[in-house]
Amino acid sequence: MSSMRDRLRMAAWGGAMLLAAALPALAQDEMGVTLERRESFWDTVRRGAELPGVIIGLMSVAAVAFIVEHFISIRRTTMLPADELSRTRTMIEGRRWRECYEQLRGSRTMFAHLMSAGMQHGKHGFDAMHEAVDKTAAAWSSRLFRRVEYLNILGNLGPLMGLLGTVLGMIDAFSQMHASHGAYKTEDLSRGISLALVNTFLGLGLAIVALGFFGVCRNRVDRWTVEAHAAAIDLLEYFRPGAAPAPSQPAGAATPNV
Repeated sequence: MSSMRDRLRMAAWGGAMLLAAALPALAQDEMGVTLERRESFWDTVRRGAELPGVIIGLMSVAAVAFIVEHFISIRRTTMLPADELSRTRTMIEGRRWRECYEQLRGSRTMFAHLMSAGMQHGKHGFDAMHEAVDKTAAAWSSRLFRRVEYLNILGNLGPLMGLLGTVLGMIDAFSQMHASHGAYKTEDLSRGISLALVNTFLGLGLAIVALGFFGVCRNRVDRWTVEAHAAAIDLLEYFRPGAAPAPSQPAGAATPNV
């Protein structure tokens, strides 16, 4: 957080320096120049973005793609479908071990992967089943959190790219001031000022959106992984020795050896 505040402070100081340098020229132009057409906001953005702004734009597209992909892939129907949970419980209570195992193996949800991993180790006992579920849940959680982490990376790079644009704008503006030997006009500095402020704006916009959704997506991953893991552990209790009657004939990998 302190590093982010330092970046924002640097960008603010850079913009303030450019505005302070431009004030004399602005005062001169107000006395003798009338603008023929007032630029729109998007005209200013397009004119001032340049290379850092293009990079920030591409990063923004990537951030939106990650956000959309997250909300499509991380939801109840892909993590813990209510109907799948109900069917699995019914089959386990009815001791239809093989049918349950085959159905879970054909599903792509997190809950199905956890349960099938546990039942696959049924012949090794309840503790082995529990350990398999825990390891599979940890692998799923790690993979999903890594995908969400890209939003954090983009959110932190956004202000840095904006700061790069600010620095380039300052260099351009002060170069124009030096070349004119102090007799500069507003139009001499407008390119550098636009480059500095527009890219700062774009970088901050990317950071706000990316970091905001990073928090939302991280919480959603945590919620659904915990719920799917808890549901699998709950059904796993049916395989604990003495918790429920075991089938009279084991059925391969899907049958607990209890």
